[in-house]
Amino acid sequence: MTAFDLKLAEMLASRLCHDLVNPIGAVANGVELLSEFCDTMQKDALDLVASSADSAMKRVAFFRVAYGFAGHDEGQSILEVRALADGFLAGGKVALAWPPGPDDAALGLPRSGLKLLLALVAFGAETLPRGGSLAVTVESPTGARVVATGTGARIEASSEAILAAFKAGKTPALEALEAKSVGAAYAARLAREIGAELSVEAAQDRITLGFRHP
Repeated sequence: MTAFDLKLAEMLASRLCHDLVNPIGAVANGVELLSEFCDTMQKDALDLVASSADSAMKRVAFFRVAYGFAGHDEGQSILEVRALADGFLAGGKVALAWPPGPDDAALGLPRSGLKLLLALVAFGAETLPRGGSLAVTVESPTGARVVATGTGARIEASSEAILAAFKAGKTPALEALEAKSVGAAYAARLAREIGAELSVEAAQDRITLGFRHP
């Protein structure tokens, strides 16, 4: 994929996410109003819808930055990116271990570094089929690390093949690209595009993902 192709894909994803945020938000607001005038059973159902709408909004916001053109915004901060990661994982079986720090407002990464960090959060969550936790550490200003810990943590064979190809400076085979390896492929492709070195280490019940700019 060329830089043009990647940018086109990002812009299309951003447009889709932008178009979806407002209607989903309107649904959430409408449900909130209706819940004030319903009996208990109806309110429970509406609460479920409201929760689902809220989850959808958070995931769309995450995807817009991680996979869309919005992720290239140099004005984004660690605080904003942590909130996106927290919303993306909220209510799921993977918990985010990324406690706030006193210097967060001053932390920064090179252009698109925060975008790659979110891509690694998504990839890391995919390596935990039985759930677990993601511990995020930002090593400003050069890179970041995501440690996925949980029973049965693993990287799919197709993902390993793609990561190995990118590490060798080659283009991965098309047959290696499948639903289970998209997260790995995107993170590796993005790392190459922005000139970052991607690292992947696998151990029992633990996967460590990281990147560093030269």
